[in-house]
Amino acid sequence: MITLKTWYVEDAGGGCQAFGEVVVLVCEETGEIFSARVPVTWTNKMGWEELVCNLMRELMEQAGATKEDEYLVCSGNIFHTYHKWLTEQEYNWQTHKMDGLAHHAAENEFHRMVVETGFPMDIKLEDRDYRTYYSAIEKWVSSSPERKKKYWKDREVRKKPAVPRYVLKSTMNRARTCQHCNKTIPPFSPTVELKHRIDGRKIRYFYHPDCSPVEPLKSQLNQLEVSWRGGKLTGVMVPCPEAVHCSICGKPVEPGQRTFYAYENEQLVCCHPACFDTPCSNGEGC
Repeated sequence: MITLKTWYVEDAGGGCQAFGEVVVLVCEETGEIFSARVPVTWTNKMGWEELVCNLMRELMEQAGATKEDEYLVCSGNIFHTYHKWLTEQEYNWQTHKMDGLAHHAAENEFHRMVVETGFPMDIKLEDRDYRTYYSAIEKWVSSSPERKKKYWKDREVRKKPAVPRYVLKSTMNRARTCQHCNKTIPPFSPTVELKHRIDGRKIRYFYHPDCSPVEPLKSQLNQLEVSWRGGKLTGVMVPCPEAVHCSICGKPVEPGQRTFYAYENEQLVCCHPACFDTPCSNGEGC
């Protein structure tokens, strides 16, 4: 008969500027403890969360953990990619506030790792006073240039990699150039904006919605279809950037006022939204 297990996943050392984190996979029923250490730095261009996910998968393989088992996982950022992987692979898991064997195992493994490098064994974590404990470790490491070079966390490799963000929005009152077709995207038109960071430099690209290389994951575009001169007209709803006059009633549209913009035969139409709700005096609206 196969006995299903409950596995607890916890980490330790993330709040300390020195030494890599420790991750553990623990079964309280059997007392099994599997642990792995995250290095202070690495050069394979792998993200921190991805690296931790790979370590956890290796621990699961060592433990013989299965999809039928239950997994209770710490909710910390360090495990976000691991959370995603568990979901994609259809494991039975949920986040859990850690205590008990898993919590103590992670703390003990982190302390053992630190002591192995020469840190005084008698300086321990007491009553979960992490600030005092981590401060003592950091001072000890900082007191030696050689130790600091060897054991200080590399925060750069632990930064979450910049992810391209494609957002559907309006060009507002500025024309843009499509990165794909090099044609102009007129003011007050739908556009897909890409924000990205390369080597620390921020970049912004714009695309016609039909030219976008991917479907935007987020939309900030408010579109409206209205009746117009016996047909339909689709435009964007945005705050008016500068004073203009309504194409329907002729009255001023004040800056900051919610306004409808659209193109009819390449001519920009600007209107109060309320002018589409009632018959128009000049007969050009609804």
